[in-house]
Amino acid sequence: MAVITKIDYGPILQRYNLTVNYIEEKSRNVVKIYTQKGVFALKSIENVQDLSFIHHIGEAYNKGFTRFIPFYKTMDGEFVVNQHNKYYYLMPWLKNEPPDERSSAYQQLFKMLGRFHTVTSEELTYNEEDVTQHYKAVKEKWEKRMEYLEGYIDRCENKLYMSPFELQFTTYFNEMMQASQFAKARLEEWYGQIKGVKKFRTSLTHGKVSINHLLYDDQDRAYFTSLEKVRKASPVNDIVSFFYRTLRTYPIQSEECVGYYNEYNEHHPLAEEEVQLLLSYLTFPEPMYRAVINYVDAKNSKMSEQQSVANLVRTYWLNKNIEFVASQILMQEQQKKDQKLAEELEEETLE
Repeated sequence: MAVITKIDYGPILQRYNLTVNYIEEKSRNVVKIYTQKGVFALKSIENVQDLSFIHHIGEAYNKGFTRFIPFYKTMDGEFVVNQHNKYYYLMPWLKNEPPDERSSAYQQLFKMLGRFHTVTSEELTYNEEDVTQHYKAVKEKWEKRMEYLEGYIDRCENKLYMSPFELQFTTYFNEMMQASQFAKARLEEWYGQIKGVKKFRTSLTHGKVSINHLLYDDQDRAYFTSLEKVRKASPVNDIVSFFYRTLRTYPIQSEECVGYYNEYNEHHPLAEEEVQLLLSYLTFPEPMYRAVINYVDAKNSKMSEQQSVANLVRTYWLNKNIEFVASQILMQEQQKKDQKLAEELEEETLE
């Protein structure tokens, strides 16, 4: 752990009227500051355009969501300090140890995420041309990827001897195509449904949802941190990115992730068309496609043959883990529809 001299950050910390005992570097953009007034986190960001998240956090506060780690103002009332070609902002230093068992921490995470999306939710009447353009763009991008993979497997199978990577790819190809077709079918379903409701929801999204981005104060109250990616988008984006990171592991049927999804829906129920959009984004085998591209484009790849094979296997595991979660979500949605239909038929019978 590197110790940084006071003079590096002296002009910045003076703006907050802090007397510094010492400073520890925690990462490239985070330093821990020990002062006479307590312990603080000083974070930095390089691009001024990325500071828009501060405005979004203020918007969330005004709407009633306050579970963000607060920012301290300088003595002259500013949230950021421009120094050394970077923008710095000061926050309290909180612990990252959940008070209860880890499963409860994940439930807390999705409870907070659902409330965050609900409080900042905005329902908009969509521009049909924009929605159609988005649908066509995503569909065309996926179709081009599938065409590329189909061409690549032809080249592999026409070789007298395949490399270990190519051989591994051919064993996965059919499942990749099945995942692609499933994702396209969900996209088609979303497009048909969104044209019917003629509205869509946006929320402020965290952008980097992770259990590691949930910190706790002395009273064990949880707060979101790592807020630099907060922006307005479809709330399903946060769920997709979380599953992508969490399920990137060894083969596992993650009932826990299904439970997290259900916890989220308790606090921010997704509409039918939003579920279809979630499933389409989640299940398209983009990581496997990227693994192939990185291997074929050897000029930009720093991985050996063995490393490339291992990378492909890991993306395949991710795809299979996602497949299980997606199948459970789809099954639950079908059960909801069946139950609703049964209730409607019962009401008609009683009438």
